[in-house]
Amino acid sequence: MLLLWGARRGGLLGDLAAAAAAGLLWRAATGNCPVKRAVTASPLERRIAQEQGWISAAAATYAIAIERPREEIYRFWRDFSNLPRFMHHIVSIEVINDRRSRWTVKAPLGKTVEWIAHVVEDVPNERIAWEAEATADIPNHGWVEFRDAPDGVGTVVRAMIAYQPPLGQAGRLVAKLSRENPSRQMAEDLRELKRYLEAGAAAAATTPAPTQPASA
Repeated sequence: MLLLWGARRGGLLGDLAAAAAAGLLWRAATGNCPVKRAVTASPLERRIAQEQGWISAAAATYAIAIERPREEIYRFWRDFSNLPRFMHHIVSIEVINDRRSRWTVKAPLGKTVEWIAHVVEDVPNERIAWEAEATADIPNHGWVEFRDAPDGVGTVVRAMIAYQPPLGQAGRLVAKLSRENPSRQMAEDLRELKRYLEAGAAAAATTPAPTQPASA
């Protein structure tokens, strides 16, 4: 009825009514509800919340194949000061020492949050894991793994980030629906890492300039 009414009414109001009706029909036909999907925690998020003792968790994983050697990608990532080069939601990372770094990151509603990340696992060329120290604005942890691609060309980079959203499930929903959606951010960040590394920018940034011969 809403679809017919919108089609007959026409104009902006009619178009909105028809769009709403189409959405309801799609939900009825597929059993899919985007709002419910955004609100409902995934099995990974439920497990992380239980393990960490958090009220709720927001988590994301993503993997991408990069046509660069595993050693090069690991070395580039292990220097955390490189991460803002491709993670655009990061405002800054201050490396304190080999195990600790201070992160300032964009948050929903134009805010920023800070924490000190501590490396808890470091397997050269294979895996880096970190977690925020107790003073963090938002408790979080994550890891990144590097594996040879199945076809023998390049490396598969797989990463996970999880955090306890402020305001529990309400904060989680705000993050899911905002630009700071962790799943969207991670996918964008790793695609940007692929572009950056395959363009040779990392090698250029880390290779010292050749010494110029002295003039006669």
